Formats: sequence, C-alpha cells, structure tokens
Amino acid sequence: MLPPCLHLFDIAACGDHKWRLMNNYIVQSFVALLFGSLSACAVVAAEPTAEPVRLPLVKVAPEESGLTHVINSEPERGKLDYPWMSPPIDFDGDGQLDLIVYGHHGGGAAIWLGRGNAKFVLDEGPYARRWLFGARDPVWWAGGNAPHAIGTEGSNISGYFFLNDGAGNYRKSAQQLPQAGYGDFQLADLDGDGLHREAYMSGAGAALRLTPSPDQWPTAADAKLKSETLWESESLVGWPAGIEHGRGPGRPGYRDAYAVDLDGDERNELIVHFRGEGFYSSQLFTWILVRKESKDGSSWQDATAAFGLPASATAWLFPEDLDVDGDLDLVDLHSGRWHANDGRGKFAQQEQLVFDPEKRGLPNRRGHPWTTDNELQWLDLDNNGYRDLVTASDHGTQHGAFLNLGGGRFVEVDGILGGRRNRKFGDVDNYGRLDMATFDGKQLTLHRNQTAASGLHVKLVPKAAGDVHLGAKLWVYQPGKLGDAKSLVHYRQGFMERSAGRSTVLVPRLHIGLGEFKTVDVRVRFPSGVVREISGASAGSEVVLYETKKL
Repeated sequence: MLPPCLHLFDIAACGDHKWRLMNNYIVQSFVALLFGSLSACAVVAAEPTAEPVRLPLVKVAPEESGLTHVINSEPERGKLDYPWMSPPIDFDGDGQLDLIVYGHHGGGAAIWLGRGNAKFVLDEGPYARRWLFGARDPVWWAGGNAPHAIGTEGSNISGYFFLNDGAGNYRKSAQQLPQAGYGDFQLADLDGDGLHREAYMSGAGAALRLTPSPDQWPTAADAKLKSETLWESESLVGWPAGIEHGRGPGRPGYRDAYAVDLDGDERNELIVHFRGEGFYSSQLFTWILVRKESKDGSSWQDATAAFGLPASATAWLFPEDLDVDGDLDLVDLHSGRWHANDGRGKFAQQEQLVFDPEKRGLPNRRGHPWTTDNELQWLDLDNNGYRDLVTASDHGTQHGAFLNLGGGRFVEVDGILGGRRNRKFGDVDNYGRLDMATFDGKQLTLHRNQTAASGLHVKLVPKAAGDVHLGAKLWVYQPGKLGDAKSLVHYRQGFMERSAGRSTVLVPRLHIGLGEFKTVDVRVRFPSGVVREISGASAGSEVVLYETKKL
C-alpha cells in the first residue's frame, strides 16, 4: 500500500523549463527479462511495425477480488439494459477507486466499492439507488474528495450538474450547461486569461462564459446560471469547403478544443478541431489559434502556418510531451505521425510513427486505431516515464494501445482487450501501477499490473477545488536536480483531454511513471503563477501540492 502521503514544504520561482530525459534502456531491459515481454534490442530498435509486446497484467480470480456479482442475476436489484463500464473513480470519497457498470439504455448501475488491496464489495440496494445520470457516462469532476458529475446524454439529464455529498449520494442541481445536446463540451481557457473555466460546446464550436463559473458550482449549485457566447469557431476559421452543415450526433462540426501553452510564454494557445460527417470521417482539420491584442480588444487568430504546421492538411493534432523535454509536441491521431516542438512553438514533423494506420495490427484492431468517436487516453502503463497512447472505439474495432519507448519509438501492446464500453484502467490497489478492469457483458474481471517499477501519484489542490489540475504545469526531476534542464523525468500540462461523454474524468490525482528513479523532485505551477515544490518524493507514494497552503 502507499505510505503516508508527502506534503509540500517550499515555494520557489519558476524558471525556464526545457529539459530532455535520456532513454533508460537498462530499466526497459530489466522489465523485459523479468516478464519475457521485451528484449533489450527490441527497446533500442522497436518501431510501430515491430512484433507486439504484452504487459504483465495478471488476472485476479473473482473470489479474490470480490467481483463475483453477475449483472441482472438478482431480480430484486432491477435490470441494467445494455450495460457499459464507467471509468474507475473514487465514487464515495474514501480514497479507493470504485468500479461501475451502468445501463446505457435506461440507467441504473452496479457499483463495487473499493476496500483496498484490489478488493471490492458490491454496493447495497437496487441498481437505480445512486445512478441519476441517465444513459451515458457523466463527466466525473472532483470538486473535493468525492467526484461531482455533469450529465451527458439523456432526457432531463444532459448538461445538468449533480452534487456529491462526499459519500457517493447525488442530487440534481439547478445548474445546466446551455446548448448541451448530447453533452459534448469541454472546460477550457477560451477568453485568454489562463483559467480553464469557460465551456466549449462541441459540434456548434461555441465558446461560452458561464456565471457562476464551473469552479463555483459545488458551492452555488442552486444559483441561476447565465451564459454569454464569446465567439464561435466558424467565425474565427470559417467552414471547410465542400462540407455541408448537418444534424445529429454524427454531424460535421467543431469538436475538441485544447487550451495549452505551446511556445513557453505562459499564455495559452488554442487547438481547435473539425470533423466531417460521421464518426469515422476522414475529413479532419486542426487549427492553432493565438490570442492577439488590437485597438478593438483581444481575439483569437489563426496561426497554424506560423507554428510550422500545414494549415489545410487532414490532421487531428493532440498535445503531448512525447519526448519528455519540457514542451508539448503534437501527435496526429489520424496519420500516426508526430511533430516535435523546439520549445518556442516551432514544429517539425518526425520520421517515426506512433502507430501505422496502414497496418491492420492485432486481431482486435482494424485500420486506424483511433477515430473521433473513441475514448482517448495517454497513460504510462509500464511506468517508464513516457505516457503511452491508449484508445478504445465505441462502435467499431479501432482499439489500440501503443507503448512509448522514448525517442519517438512506439510498439503495439497485445492483450489489451475490448473497447471503451468494456475495458478501463486505474490504480485500484494503490501500488502506483495502472491496473485494468474488463467486462464481458455479465461480470467484471480485474487484471493487476505487475510492472516492476512503481509510479508516483501527484495530487494538486488549487485554490478553487473545481479547477482540479486544469491549467497547471507539472515538472518531475531526477532526485537532487530540481530545475536542472537535463534531468527532466516527466512534464505535463493540465487540460481536459477529451470532450464529455467519452469516459471523461477530471480529478486532482495524476499518475506519473518514474522509470529507474526511486525518488524524484516535483514542481507545479498553478495558473495563478504560484509555484510549489517538493524534494525526495518516493515511487509508490502520493504527494500533495497546495496552491494556497505552505507547510
């Protein structure tokens, strides 16, 4: 189990953070020898076309995990129609992740409450007792210890805020996102103030300022909500030629919008996407917008070409520090190519592929391993310090998991079964490794991750609890080398990585793989500019960094 959490003890000024972590082939080779999954030479030369590897995921017997309940086997509990998995969350605020299967048609949920050491107890009462969120995953959003929720698809559910009493009991509030439709929205910095508190409505591509702002909803749940349209994407970048406007969930329109700092000036740029008709459309476009000041005020302007990116190419660019050098690179989730950042917002396309869309891949994957209807996650499954690309399709077989070996090299993972409806990841035993839970339509099964190295959990506590990690920057260094440009172990910016309705979880606890290092130093910069640091954080532990509290 995790030792008692460490707390921050110091504050320091933020400097220029552009560092690079050299690949650690020794640890990769050790893991390979231990589990027979990788060889040392495979780590050096692996490409997306290399033979798939297997993670050391060990199946846990239901009698050991407590996951013995069979869905719809007890009539007194009710019936779950078309059951799907929700992501593991700490539903009741006791510090342990819980597992959930809900009825995608009609609602209700079976909830297994975590009791520590990967053991679970089925919640008492009927399926419908706690699940108020209708027919699809809510957005799980921590405003404290236990997550609140925003409803997505469902009549009288979509866009509503549900308040958690801290023990997993919810009540519906008066707050509702306007224009929610299917509930696809993101919280992002849409007015250029650095705070991720505005709502970007996918499909319509509209930016809304909400009063009270989402960070205030837990304490103003019954206040009257007002909204103001700040701008619409179509007015900024136009509508792609040859694509007609449409209606329905698969209609063409503007989708995910990421507010991140690409050029290191502590101001966010905005990455906006467009998708053509249908979930699997190949009509995909990305724009990079920057905030410009003029005599008429400030506004977002297209700067895609200025960042060295093709303005009209088919692409869906995702920001991630792929090479761990302290800046965000851009991964094209359509072509599998990635663009390296020089630290000043100039991008250069690299030769390596994250995945090869022309290769059919493993039996559970066909063609592109990602579509705009997928669940998308970047997770360090093997704790080597580089986050891996994990995707899970909704309607198709475009599933995939690709281990990041460093240096732009990836290799596909075998044994990661299922789509977004029946496979989820989370550290359910608090050992610093991301475990996997799967669902066969009747019963859950836990697969414990036996990767040799333990990761670190970093919990951020901003002044406004509802901000969670949004807008924060996080650096992790080799021990005793806090701020050393060549000693970066991990870098991340906090943003809402997926729009609502795709298993979106916003929590303050971040999982960080550490590679070979047993202790590390950690620095966080909150959007306010407050910087907190801690030295000597141990692998397998949790550190807590407060914006307003100095110990």
